[in-house]
Amino acid sequence: MLSPCLAVLGASVWLTPDPHGVGTHEQLGLSPCSMLIDYGWPCPGCGLTTAFAAVAHGQFVAAFRAQLAGPFLFVGVVLLVLASGAEVITGRDYLRRFRPGWWCVVVPVLITLIGWGVKAYLGWQAGVYPLH
Repeated sequence: MLSPCLAVLGASVWLTPDPHGVGTHEQLGLSPCSMLIDYGWPCPGCGLTTAFAAVAHGQFVAAFRAQLAGPFLFVGVVLLVLASGAEVITGRDYLRRFRPGWWCVVVPVLITLIGWGVKAYLGWQAGVYPLH
């Protein structure tokens, strides 16, 4: 758990948040969001990389604008780094105490979907979406 979470946080620090709120992932060599290009609407993940990079650079308002769920998920990753790092150092099983189960997947997915819905709605209200 520690290695992938550290990789996410490291990438967040390394990347420069895109001022448009989406597209930061393209700095990793990934393609632009096909849903945004094809349909003019952001996908549920649009803005998450930008939000993570913005939080890592202390740009909290930009992070919430990019994807409302991003800062909350970033905090979750930081907590996972702390807990798994403590496990590595002490040998104690801290993560199991949280009784991981279905909620470990459902809660982040729901947070992401709510953030996506808010982003799409506010973008529609502001005339940003659909792009075409």
